[in-house]
Amino acid sequence: MRHNYKKMVIAAGMAAIIACMPVTAMAGTLHNRYTIESGSSTAANDIQLAGTNIMTGVLNSINTEILKNNAKVSGTDIVVDADATDWKNIKERKSASDKVSSWKAAIASDYSALYLYYEGMTSTEWDYNYAGGSDDVLFKINYADGTQGQKNNIIKFAAWENMAVAKDGNYGDIANASAATVNEAHGNTAGLYMIEASIPMDFFASSDFTITFAGISVALSDIEVLDGVDTGEEEPDPVYNGITIDGSFKDWDAVTKYDAGCPNEEHKYCIEKTAMVFDGDYVYIYIKDGNAGSAFGAGSHSNGRYSIKTDLGNELVFQLTQDGGISGVENAECIHVGKQWEIAIPKADLPAYNNTLSFGLYLTDPFVTDVYNLDGSTGKDTNIDIAYDGLYGDWNNYPHTTIEYATAGTQQDRTDAKGALYCVGSTLYGHVVTTMPEHLAEAGGEFMNAVTILFNNNWSQVFYPRMETVAEDGSINWNTPKGGMADGTYEFYLFSTDAWHNSPSIYDANDIDKWYGKMIVTIKDGKDECEFYLNLEKVAEKLNCDASDFKRIDAQFGRLGQQWITTAGASSGAWLGLILCVGVTAAVLVRQKKKSDRQVS
Repeated sequence: MRHNYKKMVIAAGMAAIIACMPVTAMAGTLHNRYTIESGSSTAANDIQLAGTNIMTGVLNSINTEILKNNAKVSGTDIVVDADATDWKNIKERKSASDKVSSWKAAIASDYSALYLYYEGMTSTEWDYNYAGGSDDVLFKINYADGTQGQKNNIIKFAAWENMAVAKDGNYGDIANASAATVNEAHGNTAGLYMIEASIPMDFFASSDFTITFAGISVALSDIEVLDGVDTGEEEPDPVYNGITIDGSFKDWDAVTKYDAGCPNEEHKYCIEKTAMVFDGDYVYIYIKDGNAGSAFGAGSHSNGRYSIKTDLGNELVFQLTQDGGISGVENAECIHVGKQWEIAIPKADLPAYNNTLSFGLYLTDPFVTDVYNLDGSTGKDTNIDIAYDGLYGDWNNYPHTTIEYATAGTQQDRTDAKGALYCVGSTLYGHVVTTMPEHLAEAGGEFMNAVTILFNNNWSQVFYPRMETVAEDGSINWNTPKGGMADGTYEFYLFSTDAWHNSPSIYDANDIDKWYGKMIVTIKDGKDECEFYLNLEKVAEKLNCDASDFKRIDAQFGRLGQQWITTAGASSGAWLGLILCVGVTAAVLVRQKKKSDRQVS
């Protein structure tokens, strides 16, 4: 809850000033007067109001009795401070101009001033043409008695660097007027603008006139008068009611924002805030640019690549573009207005997850973590039942590790690859998949070369597999091509690279040429995928140890990247690793439920 203390203080001060002023029998009329010459005096019955010039020679008068018939609206007088909060109760006027989205007008509670407000879009942070740059943004005053003369027939503004001045038709400053503006454009990214102003009533030639602005005419008699009452009500805290991708960011007020930054020291303040909401069928993302740049140029390689990462380690990589768009997710929506971005990504486009999502720059620590779906739903299936069969679907709900060769500077809207290891009993299972075009060009070779399996992080316990085809009769082709395969599914036997490679058959192989497992590789539809298994008892025998000694197993596919994928080891170690994995998942779910309750209000 919050009060507008600034306005409360100003209102109290104005009340005190007015209370101390002399009042005469002519209190129903405000007079236009010229500035007093040195040594001159004013008529005793002239009324002097705070902020009103003292003038001689009455030009015209404003009949406040007439204005008392105007509709009243709740609110204290407007504080001209480029904050539109105090305009919320005032009637919004339409616009017939593409330069103005809407405008408002109101009369001060003591009838001493006319308040004006308008807003719209401006093209750049240096574009202030919305302030009197064309006919559309001039307030034209048409008097019923036909009064002419540009001085009090036109109100316009001059603005620069978030400052504004009210001008008359001759481009002179309007005495005792005040004006303020905000230009929310960021660099060459269009943004919202607003102008508000207070024009003393003694500027006008009479009280019977019509204002025409942005193609719309409004009589002074139809303009609301503020009642000057401060209810003292606290502003309610914002309440989350969903997100709409429309370039208006008010619906993000109830969403928790997190500090953000960029790893590139040259523009580390190009991002200021981020937020994410998983709401039903969409994931919504909010980003606010920093003063030093824009989110489309963020990242270590300034390429604006971001990632939604699931609790299974799967990643959806996308890129923000300079024109305010998004690439990498076909059905995503994105709007960039001023410094703010809002993005909607369909749930259907997310990679597999159990419960939660995180968001951040690609290959960096996330800005927002552990976000679950507000509708209470979870991933499709949390069962883990790995089998070596070449179907691969059983890996969808098992945690994977991103394997990255190209780094965050990749020109692709995807990860290089991802992989996982799973151990049960004395069998190690593995899965690797890639859709990166550069790897697809190897047509399976990325799985069959530069593969290392390391045990207990001990380089004296390492296995380098060699993939060979075996015919139905058991004969071994020791010259099997390592890549360049046509679309299809293939199966290979896993041997050791240090074998003799001269045994004619798996049924007639020497001890050095024994096989240790199998690998299935599928080349199809722009995706290369493989799964394999290793008999750890056989591997342990080769390494002169016991399979139960394998407490940790790591694998590296060097053609895809230098990252290692890891699992717990054999026997009791494997089951311990699985139990720990399930326990951590449950703890994350409980913690996330508490955390996500705080993400929206």
